[in-house]
Amino acid sequence: MSEQFEMQTDEILGKIYDGRLFGKLIKYVKPYLKLIIIAFLLLLINTGAELILPLLTKYAVDYHIVPDQRLLTLNYQEYQDFIAHNKIDKYEYFNDNDFYYILITSKNQSFIKKELLQTYRTNDNFSEEKIVMIDVDIENEKIINSLLKDNHSVRMVNLNGQKKVILPLSAVYKLPVDEIKVLRRNSFSTIKMIGILFILIVVIKFILQFFQMILTNIASQKAMHDLRSDLFSHLERMPTSFFDKNPVGRLVTRVTNDIRSIDEMIANGAINIIQDFFIVVAIMVIMLVLNWKLALVSFAVLPLVIFTMVIFKKKTRNSYRQMRKFLAQVNATLAEHISGVKIIQLFSQHKHKSDQFEKSNMNYFTASMKQLKLFAIFRPLIGVSRHVATAIILWYAGGQILQNFITIGLFMAFISYMEKLYEPINHFSEKFNILQAAMAGAERIFDLKDKVQEDYYENMPPISKINSILIPEKQSKPLIEFKNVWLSYQENPAENSFVLKNICLKIKPGEKIALVGHTGSGKTSIVNLLLNMYPYQKGEILVDDKNINEYRLKDLRNNIGMVQQDVFLFSGTIKDNIVLNNHNISDAEVNRITDYVNVSKFINSLPGKLYEEVQERGATLSVGQRQLIAFARVLAYDPEIFILDEATSNIDTETEILIQDALFKIMQNRTSIIIAHRLSTIQHVDRIIVLHKGEIVEEGSHQELLQKDGVNQPEGLYYNLYRLQYT
Repeated sequence: MSEQFEMQTDEILGKIYDGRLFGKLIKYVKPYLKLIIIAFLLLLINTGAELILPLLTKYAVDYHIVPDQRLLTLNYQEYQDFIAHNKIDKYEYFNDNDFYYILITSKNQSFIKKELLQTYRTNDNFSEEKIVMIDVDIENEKIINSLLKDNHSVRMVNLNGQKKVILPLSAVYKLPVDEIKVLRRNSFSTIKMIGILFILIVVIKFILQFFQMILTNIASQKAMHDLRSDLFSHLERMPTSFFDKNPVGRLVTRVTNDIRSIDEMIANGAINIIQDFFIVVAIMVIMLVLNWKLALVSFAVLPLVIFTMVIFKKKTRNSYRQMRKFLAQVNATLAEHISGVKIIQLFSQHKHKSDQFEKSNMNYFTASMKQLKLFAIFRPLIGVSRHVATAIILWYAGGQILQNFITIGLFMAFISYMEKLYEPINHFSEKFNILQAAMAGAERIFDLKDKVQEDYYENMPPISKINSILIPEKQSKPLIEFKNVWLSYQENPAENSFVLKNICLKIKPGEKIALVGHTGSGKTSIVNLLLNMYPYQKGEILVDDKNINEYRLKDLRNNIGMVQQDVFLFSGTIKDNIVLNNHNISDAEVNRITDYVNVSKFINSLPGKLYEEVQERGATLSVGQRQLIAFARVLAYDPEIFILDEATSNIDTETEILIQDALFKIMQNRTSIIIAHRLSTIQHVDRIIVLHKGEIVEEGSHQELLQKDGVNQPEGLYYNLYRLQYT
């Protein structure tokens, strides 16, 4: 067997982010790129809607619930002095009765020099209390007139011909609820609209997220469907030597778990990482625009968070790959032990096999616990960092609110944005976990897909039938010929590693030969070479005067029918296992074939007859019944060459008689090769080939070989085998 087909044994491979792997994955995602783009656009809209919500809250609080307005009252001279030191266009102002009223907010207050601001406060020009400005109309005029009489801090002003009243917020809250609703009806109406808009955005977010997830998962599922089908097809075309070296459980892990991890990355990991990136960047930009000083204070903990993420990424990389490695070992051990459960029970190996599985399971458990400990450190650290950042905002922003440098709405928006900023960071471990799984799975999958497939020679012209014995001019030529063939299952074979040595063998059309010899003598290897299962190192194999490498494998194997000692039946019906998806074979033809090979009586005794369900590997059928079905399978495809790997070594006498009769019928008009352990099976073949340690040591008919009995001729190997079985 060539070492090139040996699969990676789950060792730690290259870097976790491999552009080559992403390039190969994109090949499968590309046909569904339109769905991904639409989902991405929905994602951007959804992210924008998510970021608008705190701004709506800020607007509602700062402009309508607790208006960010205070009043600076100046006489003419003070006003002239103010505009001499400040840009008046940054302020909203008006005058009435020789007094100038300037609206001060937390934003424009920062433009007033601290010394001047202190002077205004000392002279009682500056009111620290929040105010509201209300239009005077017929509906609220009575309430306002009452306030003007009872509260000297209430002012009536004329702004561009419109009467307005300036009220301290505290004065408003002292009024009855009904009067507050009248005075602040515009704010009530606006807040109601903001609430409706808030709910509308939440509903839109839900709809967008629903369709984004649906589209992303459809694209992901379709892409992974293609990858899974492609990988399975690739596995089906791998050489036999590949499966000799790779446990079934590990290969099943590739097609199931590893592809599932990539699916999860595409559906949830990758697009969420993009969303998280946009959210983090957008939130940081918005916070800087709203108040860059408060934003920088809020970001004070981020360097520690970034450092923690980098350390976590480095620590968890190898840990996660080890976990994937041991998971594959668990699956491989589990598949092997379940397949061999009968042997385990027969030989009472429960304890030993449980210990073996416990070892693999413990390795996986230890790797999982190591990964879990990393998460147990990382997630609380991120949580603590978030709360520390919130505490810093409370400390700094609280002082700024008391000094009227920032508003309550801005403070609320910052708290909300800080929660949203740390949410994707907190989920980083989960996203990184998904990414790690996907990259580890992609490494294994594409490492497997990079293995060279068996060459089916499909570029060669098809050959429907190998010439049969019915063509007279071919009678004198060998149908099968081995010319000095050497075989080793190693890539660079040593002299003592060859299992077949200088095999020279000619088989004529229609000839029936048998291969006999001790176990390990090379009988099955000759058959495997004829089927082109393994590459041979020296010599040449001809079929119908053509090298077997000149045939397409499909054509070569379609012309060779083989019944193995261990017959494999697939899940499905008995008919499915006979015709093997050849829908051109009718039920009548199948019934004729089963009757011909003596299996119809058994099939007709079943409730479903040809459509009786067969369990996995034909577990409910006897060995003889499975072998008779295998004979029917061969006959259904009517091959030119028939191979029998001793199928009568472990069945009862009655079934053996049925099989012998079926065998006689199948061998008629066919070139036949029988690998024999029971010599009674082969006494009537044309020629017997005796192998010993990979070499042909004798050949002849049954009677000719028995002549080598130590009396008439020197004692031969076949005579010894015969004597051991019948004496």
